[in-house]
Amino acid sequence: MHYYWKKAAAIGFLTFLGLWVVGVLRSAATPYPEPAAWQLSGSEEYTSLQNVANNLKQIGLALTPLPLVLDEADVERIRVFEKTAYLTSGSAAFAGDASRIRAVLADHQATVFNEKDSGVEPARRLTLEIGIHPDRFEGLVNQLRQVAHLESISVQQRDRTDEFRRLHAQRQSLKKHLEALQKLRGRQNPTVDDELKLEQKIHDIEKELLTLNVQFGDLLGKESFYHVQMTLYEFQPGGRLDRSFTLPRRLANGFVWAAMWWCVSAVAVGLVVASLFSVRALWAKPVAAAAR
Repeated sequence: MHYYWKKAAAIGFLTFLGLWVVGVLRSAATPYPEPAAWQLSGSEEYTSLQNVANNLKQIGLALTPLPLVLDEADVERIRVFEKTAYLTSGSAAFAGDASRIRAVLADHQATVFNEKDSGVEPARRLTLEIGIHPDRFEGLVNQLRQVAHLESISVQQRDRTDEFRRLHAQRQSLKKHLEALQKLRGRQNPTVDDELKLEQKIHDIEKELLTLNVQFGDLLGKESFYHVQMTLYEFQPGGRLDRSFTLPRRLANGFVWAAMWWCVSAVAVGLVVASLFSVRALWAKPVAAAAR
Protein backbone atom coordinates (compact mmCIF):
# COMPACT_ATOMS: atom_id res chain seq x y z
CA MET A 1 0.00 0.00 0.00
CA HIS A 2 2.87 2.34 0.86
CA TYR A 3 4.25 1.75 -2.65
CA TYR A 4 1.02 2.96 -4.30
CA TRP A 5 0.94 6.10 -2.15
CA LYS A 6 4.47 6.97 -3.26
CA LYS A 7 3.49 6.52 -6.90
CA ALA A 8 0.39 8.67 -6.41
CA ALA A 9 2.49 11.44 -4.80
CA ALA A 10 5.01 11.30 -7.65
CA ILE A 11 2.25 11.51 -10.25
CA GLY A 12 0.67 14.43 -8.40
CA PHE A 13 3.96 16.33 -8.20
CA LEU A 14 4.82 15.78 -11.87
CA THR A 15 1.31 16.83 -12.84
CA PHE A 16 1.67 20.08 -10.90
CA LEU A 17 5.12 20.71 -12.42
CA GLY A 18 3.72 20.15 -15.91
CA LEU A 19 0.84 22.53 -15.23
CA TRP A 20 3.30 25.16 -13.98
CA VAL A 21 5.34 24.91 -17.17
CA VAL A 22 2.17 25.15 -19.25
CA GLY A 23 1.06 28.20 -17.26
CA VAL A 24 4.35 30.03 -17.86
CA LEU A 25 4.39 29.14 -21.57
CA ARG A 26 0.75 30.13 -21.87
CA SER A 27 1.55 33.57 -20.41
CA ALA A 28 4.52 34.02 -22.74
CA ALA A 29 2.48 32.97 -25.76
CA THR A 30 -0.43 35.30 -25.07
CA PRO A 31 -0.61 37.55 -28.15
CA TYR A 32 -0.60 41.30 -27.80
CA PRO A 33 -4.25 42.40 -27.87
CA GLU A 34 -5.39 43.99 -31.10
CA PRO A 35 -7.35 47.20 -30.58
CA ALA A 36 -10.97 47.07 -31.57
CA ALA A 37 -12.08 48.90 -34.68
CA TRP A 38 -13.69 51.65 -32.64
CA GLN A 39 -10.37 52.24 -30.89
CA LEU A 40 -8.71 53.18 -34.18
CA SER A 41 -11.51 55.29 -35.61
CA GLY A 42 -10.70 58.43 -33.65
CA SER A 43 -8.75 60.16 -36.40
CA GLU A 44 -11.95 61.61 -37.88
CA GLU A 45 -13.80 62.44 -34.68
CA TYR A 46 -12.69 66.07 -34.67
CA THR A 47 -12.58 68.22 -37.77
CA SER A 48 -12.54 71.76 -36.39
CA LEU A 49 -8.95 71.83 -35.16
CA GLN A 50 -6.68 74.16 -37.11
CA ASN A 51 -3.53 72.29 -38.09
CA VAL A 52 -1.85 74.67 -40.52
CA ALA A 53 1.37 76.65 -40.40
CA ASN A 54 2.53 79.56 -42.53
CA ASN A 55 5.65 81.64 -43.07
CA LEU A 56 4.18 85.08 -42.29
CA LYS A 57 6.73 85.58 -39.53
CA GLN A 58 9.64 84.77 -41.80
CA ILE A 59 8.61 87.31 -44.45
CA GLY A 60 7.77 90.03 -41.91
CA LEU A 61 3.95 89.98 -42.16
CA ALA A 62 3.09 88.39 -38.83
CA LEU A 63 1.94 91.71 -37.29
CA THR A 64 0.04 92.92 -40.36
CA PRO A 65 -3.79 92.66 -40.16
CA LEU A 66 -5.16 89.91 -42.39
CA PRO A 67 -7.02 92.09 -44.96
CA LEU A 68 -3.87 94.13 -45.50
CA VAL A 69 -1.71 90.99 -45.82
CA LEU A 70 -3.69 89.99 -48.88
CA ASP A 71 -2.91 93.29 -50.58
CA GLU A 72 0.82 93.24 -49.85
CA ALA A 73 3.35 92.86 -52.66
CA ASP A 74 4.93 89.91 -50.81
CA VAL A 75 1.72 87.92 -50.92
CA GLU A 76 3.28 85.61 -53.54
CA ARG A 77 5.94 84.59 -51.02
CA ILE A 78 3.39 83.21 -48.54
CA ARG A 79 3.56 79.44 -47.99
CA VAL A 80 0.95 77.38 -46.15
CA PHE A 81 1.54 73.85 -44.84
CA GLU A 82 -0.51 71.25 -43.04
CA LYS A 83 0.89 68.37 -40.98
CA THR A 84 -0.95 65.84 -38.84
CA ALA A 85 0.24 62.82 -36.83
CA TYR A 86 -2.04 60.01 -35.59
CA LEU A 87 -0.74 57.70 -32.85
CA THR A 88 -2.45 54.75 -31.18
CA SER A 89 -0.85 52.98 -28.22
CA GLY A 90 -1.93 50.19 -25.89
CA SER A 91 -1.19 50.19 -22.17
CA ALA A 92 -1.37 47.70 -19.32
CA ALA A 93 -0.71 50.58 -16.88
CA PHE A 94 -3.27 53.02 -18.20
CA ALA A 95 -3.26 55.65 -15.44
CA GLY A 96 0.54 55.87 -15.34
CA ASP A 97 0.92 56.12 -19.12
CA ALA A 98 -1.84 58.75 -19.34
CA SER A 99 0.12 60.84 -16.80
CA ARG A 100 3.30 60.37 -18.83
CA ILE A 101 1.55 61.65 -21.95
CA ARG A 102 0.39 64.79 -20.15
CA ALA A 103 3.92 65.36 -18.82
CA VAL A 104 5.32 65.12 -22.36
CA LEU A 105 2.74 67.62 -23.60
CA ALA A 106 3.67 70.03 -20.82
CA ASP A 107 7.38 69.71 -21.64
CA HIS A 108 6.72 70.64 -25.29
CA GLN A 109 4.22 73.41 -24.42
CA ALA A 110 1.54 71.66 -26.48
CA THR A 111 -2.11 72.71 -26.33
CA VAL A 112 -4.92 70.17 -25.86
CA PHE A 113 -7.86 71.40 -27.94
CA ASN A 114 -10.15 68.39 -27.46
CA GLU A 115 -10.12 65.52 -25.00
CA LYS A 116 -12.26 62.41 -24.79
CA ASP A 117 -11.97 59.97 -21.87
CA SER A 118 -14.23 56.93 -22.15
CA GLY A 119 -14.68 53.35 -20.96
CA VAL A 120 -14.22 51.69 -17.58
CA GLU A 121 -11.35 49.63 -16.24
CA PRO A 122 -9.94 47.43 -17.78
CA ALA A 123 -11.06 48.88 -21.13
CA ARG A 124 -10.49 52.61 -20.80
CA ARG A 125 -9.61 54.89 -23.68
CA LEU A 126 -8.15 58.39 -23.87
CA THR A 127 -8.11 60.48 -27.06
CA LEU A 128 -6.34 63.84 -27.16
CA GLU A 129 -6.43 66.39 -29.95
CA ILE A 130 -3.23 68.38 -29.66
CA GLY A 131 -1.91 71.55 -31.24
CA ILE A 132 1.87 71.95 -31.32
CA HIS A 133 4.21 74.59 -32.73
CA PRO A 134 5.81 73.33 -35.97
CA ASP A 135 9.33 73.55 -34.52
CA ARG A 136 8.37 71.17 -31.69
CA PHE A 137 6.30 68.74 -33.75
CA GLU A 138 8.99 66.10 -34.41
CA GLY A 139 10.22 66.06 -30.80
CA LEU A 140 6.69 65.65 -29.45
CA VAL A 141 5.85 62.78 -31.80
CA ASN A 142 9.13 61.00 -31.00
CA GLN A 143 8.45 61.13 -27.27
CA LEU A 144 4.78 60.17 -27.54
CA ARG A 145 5.64 57.06 -29.53
CA GLN A 146 7.77 55.86 -26.60
CA VAL A 147 4.85 55.93 -24.17
CA ALA A 148 3.21 52.51 -23.68
CA HIS A 149 3.26 50.10 -26.65
CA LEU A 150 2.94 51.88 -29.99
CA GLU A 151 0.26 50.13 -32.05
CA SER A 152 0.10 52.41 -35.09
CA ILE A 153 1.44 55.75 -36.28
CA SER A 154 0.88 57.80 -39.41
CA VAL A 155 2.04 61.28 -40.37
CA GLN A 156 0.31 63.22 -43.13
CA GLN A 157 1.81 66.35 -44.66
CA ARG A 158 0.25 68.60 -47.30
CA ASP A 159 1.30 71.82 -48.99
CA ARG A 160 -1.75 74.09 -49.16
CA THR A 161 0.00 77.00 -50.87
CA ASP A 162 -1.80 76.30 -54.16
CA GLU A 163 -5.14 76.44 -52.33
CA PHE A 164 -4.17 79.81 -50.83
CA ARG A 165 -3.15 81.20 -54.23
CA ARG A 166 -6.37 79.99 -55.83
CA LEU A 167 -8.41 81.74 -53.14
CA HIS A 168 -6.30 84.88 -53.53
CA ALA A 169 -6.86 84.94 -57.30
CA GLN A 170 -10.59 84.46 -56.72
CA ARG A 171 -10.58 87.35 -54.23
CA GLN A 172 -8.77 89.65 -56.66
CA SER A 173 -11.26 88.85 -59.39
CA LEU A 174 -14.22 89.51 -57.08
CA LYS A 175 -12.72 92.82 -55.94
CA LYS A 176 -12.32 94.03 -59.54
CA HIS A 177 -15.89 92.97 -60.31
CA LEU A 178 -17.11 94.77 -57.21
CA GLU A 179 -15.26 97.99 -58.14
CA ALA A 180 -16.78 97.89 -61.63
CA LEU A 181 -20.29 97.47 -60.22
CA GLN A 182 -19.81 100.25 -57.68
CA LYS A 183 -18.89 102.65 -60.51
CA LEU A 184 -22.28 101.92 -62.10
CA ARG A 185 -24.02 103.49 -59.10
CA GLY A 186 -23.32 106.91 -60.60
CA ARG A 187 -25.25 106.28 -63.82
CA GLN A 188 -27.74 108.88 -64.91
CA ASN A 189 -31.47 108.08 -64.92
CA PRO A 190 -31.29 104.40 -63.93
CA THR A 191 -34.54 102.51 -63.57
CA VAL A 192 -35.63 101.24 -60.18
CA ASP A 193 -35.35 97.66 -61.42
CA ASP A 194 -31.78 98.22 -62.62
CA GLU A 195 -30.83 99.79 -59.30
CA LEU A 196 -32.25 96.85 -57.36
CA LYS A 197 -30.40 94.32 -59.54
CA LEU A 198 -27.18 96.26 -59.18
CA GLU A 199 -27.44 96.43 -55.39
CA GLN A 200 -28.24 92.72 -55.24
CA LYS A 201 -25.13 91.87 -57.27
CA ILE A 202 -22.99 94.08 -55.05
CA HIS A 203 -24.44 92.42 -51.97
CA ASP A 204 -23.75 88.91 -53.35
CA ILE A 205 -20.13 89.76 -54.17
CA GLU A 206 -19.54 91.29 -50.74
CA LYS A 207 -20.97 88.13 -49.19
CA GLU A 208 -18.57 85.98 -51.24
CA LEU A 209 -15.67 88.16 -50.13
CA LEU A 210 -16.65 87.67 -46.49
CA THR A 211 -16.70 83.91 -46.99
CA LEU A 212 -13.25 84.06 -48.58
CA ASN A 213 -11.94 86.10 -45.65
CA VAL A 214 -13.02 83.33 -43.28
CA GLN A 215 -11.10 80.79 -45.37
CA PHE A 216 -8.07 83.07 -45.42
CA GLY A 217 -8.31 83.33 -41.65
CA ASP A 218 -8.09 79.54 -41.39
CA LEU A 219 -4.98 79.45 -43.58
CA LEU A 220 -3.21 82.54 -42.25
CA GLY A 221 -3.93 82.39 -38.55
CA LYS A 222 -1.44 84.30 -36.42
CA GLU A 223 -0.73 81.13 -34.42
CA SER A 224 0.76 78.30 -36.47
CA PHE A 225 -0.08 74.81 -35.25
CA TYR A 226 0.52 71.30 -36.41
CA HIS A 227 -1.92 68.67 -35.27
CA VAL A 228 -1.30 65.49 -33.23
CA GLN A 229 -3.96 63.00 -32.22
CA MET A 230 -2.95 60.59 -29.48
CA THR A 231 -5.16 57.60 -28.62
CA LEU A 232 -4.29 55.46 -25.59
CA TYR A 233 -6.33 52.33 -24.91
CA GLU A 234 -6.13 49.90 -22.02
CA PHE A 235 -5.61 46.13 -22.19
CA GLN A 236 -5.18 43.29 -19.72
CA PRO A 237 -1.54 42.77 -18.67
CA GLY A 238 0.37 39.62 -19.53
CA GLY A 239 0.82 39.71 -23.29
CA ARG A 240 4.18 38.63 -24.65
CA LEU A 241 4.93 42.25 -25.68
CA ASP A 242 4.01 43.62 -22.27
CA ARG A 243 7.41 44.91 -21.08
CA SER A 244 6.16 45.35 -17.52
CA PHE A 245 5.32 41.63 -17.27
CA THR A 246 8.76 40.35 -16.19
CA LEU A 247 9.91 36.70 -15.89
CA PRO A 248 9.38 36.54 -12.09
CA ARG A 249 5.83 37.79 -12.58
CA ARG A 250 5.23 35.22 -15.31
CA LEU A 251 6.58 32.46 -13.04
CA ALA A 252 4.34 33.61 -10.18
CA ASN A 253 1.28 33.82 -12.44
CA GLY A 254 2.11 30.40 -13.87
CA PHE A 255 2.38 28.98 -10.34
CA VAL A 256 -1.01 30.38 -9.35
CA TRP A 257 -2.58 29.09 -12.57
CA ALA A 258 -1.01 25.63 -12.08
CA ALA A 259 -2.09 25.46 -8.41
CA MET A 260 -5.65 26.35 -9.33
CA TRP A 261 -5.91 23.71 -12.04
CA TRP A 262 -4.06 21.12 -9.95
CA CYS A 263 -6.58 21.56 -7.14
CA VAL A 264 -9.43 21.31 -9.63
CA SER A 265 -7.90 18.15 -11.10
CA ALA A 266 -7.27 16.65 -7.63
CA VAL A 267 -10.85 17.31 -6.62
CA ALA A 268 -12.11 15.79 -9.87
CA VAL A 269 -9.94 12.66 -9.47
CA GLY A 270 -10.96 12.37 -5.81
CA LEU A 271 -14.62 12.53 -6.77
CA VAL A 272 -14.17 9.87 -9.44
CA VAL A 273 -12.30 7.53 -7.05
CA ALA A 274 -14.81 8.11 -4.27
CA SER A 275 -17.66 7.44 -6.70
CA LEU A 276 -16.07 4.16 -7.81
CA PHE A 277 -15.55 3.02 -4.23
CA SER A 278 -19.11 3.98 -3.35
CA VAL A 279 -20.58 2.07 -6.29
CA ARG A 280 -18.39 -0.95 -5.47
CA ALA A 281 -19.49 -0.87 -1.85
CA LEU A 282 -23.16 -0.75 -2.85
CA TRP A 283 -22.83 -3.70 -5.24
CA ALA A 284 -20.61 -5.85 -3.01
CA LYS A 285 -22.33 -8.87 -1.33
CA PRO A 286 -22.13 -9.36 2.43
CA VAL A 287 -19.36 -11.76 3.58
CA ALA A 288 -21.78 -14.01 5.50
CA ALA A 289 -24.03 -14.37 2.46
CA ALA A 290 -21.10 -15.22 0.28
CA ALA A 291 -19.95 -17.97 2.75
CA ARG A 292 -23.29 -19.76 2.51
